[in-house]
Amino acid sequence: MADFTSTVSGIATSVVGLVKALIVMFVFVNIIYSTGFDPIGGIVDLVESFLDGGFSGLLALLIFVSWAA
Repeated sequence: MADFTSTVSGIATSVVGLVKALIVMFVFVNIIYSTGFDPIGGIVDLVESFLDGGFSGLLALLIFVSWAA
């Protein structure tokens, strides 16, 4: 049972790491290349949408920031 738990934990850690890397890569690609998107404006709009959500938006923002750290 311990092997199963460690395998599932390892897979979950890998998936979370992959999602973090994809998010960071997407932001940096939009900063480096002119794709028509405004990454800084997009980040500002994203943070504002979290803050407009009240307490639940603040909690979601904290989770989002913890993924990026």
